[in-house]
Amino acid sequence: MAIALARDAEGSSPAQPDALEALLDVGKSPVHLAMKPDGGELFVSNFDSDSISEVITTTNDVAGAYLMGSNPVCGIVNNDNSLLYESNFRSQEISIYSIDDGKRSGPSIHVGDGPDALAFSSAGHLLFAVDARSSDVAVIRTSSRSLFTLLPTGHQPNAIAIKSFRLPRRIPEGPV
Repeated sequence: MAIALARDAEGSSPAQPDALEALLDVGKSPVHLAMKPDGGELFVSNFDSDSISEVITTTNDVAGAYLMGSNPVCGIVNNDNSLLYESNFRSQEISIYSIDDGKRSGPSIHVGDGPDALAFSSAGHLLFAVDARSSDVAVIRTSSRSLFTLLPTGHQPNAIAIKSFRLPRRIPEGPV
């Protein structure tokens, strides 16, 4: 569903309460939302439909649904808004969807068992996929769309966070 959040009165515009704008018809079992960095489109992972739905955020319209793989569970859009990477939980693959072309792009990337949460490195050169059933994190090179390595984790990981900032370097005090 699309909800307009409450707004305080500004100038000649009256205050507005929270309001339901639209109920969107997407696939079965929508489990995750991924928005393009520019905010133009939103992608819904439809777990039990093996598809994603594309929503145009300016009009709250569902532009279409696209088959992705076995139980899509999590999507992430790259920084230039061109590709959606989608983890398919019941397979061992990450599917790639070309946003500009409106279709899957190239072969899927083979990773560990039960890919779930996804995150990019700060520069976007690496994609990390949490593999819940094989208890590892797949590290994927985005330029070649290939698996770089698998990193072992604890039992059934299901989330990931990437530190994407740097702390300023401390300058030692006193004479050098």
